[in-house]
Amino acid sequence: MDLEKILEKGLVIFIALAAIAFSVSILFLVLMSAVKEKKKRARCTERVVAEVIHFTDVSFYDREKDTTYSERAPVYEYSYKGELCRCTGKCSGSWIKKKPAGTHVELLVDPENPRSFICPEEERHGRIQAIKGICIFVGAVMLVVLGIYLTKTYLESLSEF
Repeated sequence: MDLEKILEKGLVIFIALAAIAFSVSILFLVLMSAVKEKKKRARCTERVVAEVIHFTDVSFYDREKDTTYSERAPVYEYSYKGELCRCTGKCSGSWIKKKPAGTHVELLVDPENPRSFICPEEERHGRIQAIKGICIFVGAVMLVVLGIYLTKTYLESLSEF
C-alpha cells in the first residue's frame, strides 16, 4: 500500500470518528439535560396561578464570541402557602409576545422550595425548540456523512490520475 492510500483512509477514518464523537457528546448533553428536567418535574407538583408582572432582560455571556447578549424573560408573581414569590421564567422569544404583563398563567411549584417552578406553557414552547434542535442536529450529521463520502470520492478520483 502506498502512502497516499494510507493517508486517504486515515482522513476518512478521522472524519468518521470525529463525527461519531461529536454525535455522542451532543447526545450525552441532551440526555443529561432531560434527566435534570425530569427530576425537577417530579418535584414540582403543586399548582398555583401566577401573574406575569413584567419582563426583564437576562444576560448571557458567549465565550467563543467574547460577547454578552440579553434575552427577554417573564417575571412571575405568585403566592404559595402565604409566601409571596417573584421569580424569573425561562427566555422564549415568540412565547413572550403572546403573554403581556398582567396575564395569568398556571405554574407547578416545588412544595419544599416554592421558588423552584415549572411553567407548562414555557415547556411546550421548549419542546418545539428541542424538535427544531434535533432536526438541525440530524441535518448536521447528514452533512458530515456527505462530507465523508465526497472526501472519499474526491481522494479516489485523485488516485486515478
